[in-house]
Amino acid sequence: MKNAPNRANDSGAFEQLSLLPELEFKPTLPSLHSREWLALGEMLQGKALEQPEWLARTGSWRLAATIKELGYLGWQPVSILVHRHGFKRPIARYSLGQAFIRLGNAMLAELSQ
Repeated sequence: MKNAPNRANDSGAFEQLSLLPELEFKPTLPSLHSREWLALGEMLQGKALEQPEWLARTGSWRLAATIKELGYLGWQPVSILVHRHGFKRPIARYSLGQAFIRLGNAMLAELSQ
């Protein structure tokens, strides 16, 4: 039986081959002045969103639905559970990764030109 071909790169490390094409990274912007637009704008500034502050700012109990809609638009928000004083259970804190922040700010810069 023959050995498989050696797929080491120049540094000697092995590369993982992919059978699937890389996904294109193209989120779309939400409608202007929507809750999704407001949430995206805050997260593009590097802010994390939590329900108590969202409720105070917008009067909306639907932060999770807003974040889900951003996910449908391709933004891939990150959600972690955090413990807060005054809450029996952990609550979600939503944010965007640095790659999405850079891309979103570039998209907004193009939009303003």
